[in-house]
Amino acid sequence: MSRPANSPSQVIALCLLASVITVAASCAPKSKAAEGPIGDQIAAAIATGTKTFSHDDLTTLLAQGVRGGLADYDVFAARRAELDSYLERVAQADLASLSGPHLKALIINAYNAYTIQSILDHPDVESIREISGVWDTRTHRFGGFDVTLDNLEHNLLRPYYNDPRIHMAVNCASMSCAPLPPWAFTGEAIDDQLEEWTTTFFATPKFLDVQDGELRTSRLLDWYGDDFTAENASPRAETLLEFVLDYAPERIQDWVYEQENAVKLGFFEYDWALNRAAPAS
Repeated sequence: MSRPANSPSQVIALCLLASVITVAASCAPKSKAAEGPIGDQIAAAIATGTKTFSHDDLTTLLAQGVRGGLADYDVFAARRAELDSYLERVAQADLASLSGPHLKALIINAYNAYTIQSILDHPDVESIREISGVWDTRTHRFGGFDVTLDNLEHNLLRPYYNDPRIHMAVNCASMSCAPLPPWAFTGEAIDDQLEEWTTTFFATPKFLDVQDGELRTSRLLDWYGDDFTAENASPRAETLLEFVLDYAPERIQDWVYEQENAVKLGFFEYDWALNRAAPAS
């Protein structure tokens, strides 16, 4: 799926006003490129890498364990050996040899798979935030390096790829996180998949809707707002509202067109409850 040739946001940008809510983006971790050997390998992959990495086994697992963007942790627990086997391959991946798109898919999938594993290791939690150090202390093996989930997202994905759509792809096991796709990202299709999943994200009312005369979207766009409008972002928009409207469903676009006054962009409160799917019928 490609972005529309004539984005509606380009037509109405001058009449839009994005409002800033109290929770500031500065609360979120900063994007900072990893240095040293792992940084060198990431840079080498993007520059000259050619190899591929298969995620077929992860797709099979996600197809069984994901429903409506939520995780059936009972299914994942029953198939834990398959998850661990996939992550063993992730642990041994030759990062520098991978092509840029294949490395990008690998980092996203590793983040999502290690997040599932973290929940399985703590089966009684009601929120991932109950797991001490889950993002910044607990380490996982990735291409021969010990990394945290924060390292994967904020030191590898964000600074090396500058793609704001990754915020609709990485899943932090919470109800307000981007939905977990029932398939793995792949190097062959990563751009189309990110376009599809970003469109799906903004078509979901809990991530984008009109409430009390205000257009509201995910708090992720508040926390990571600079990622969507930075000069080196790809894809990039001039404002957060423009980015949203590039992917918004027609009903939202129509509502914006109908407004006579400036449109305010607000943000939903973030729900950190565990993204557990209801038991399968």
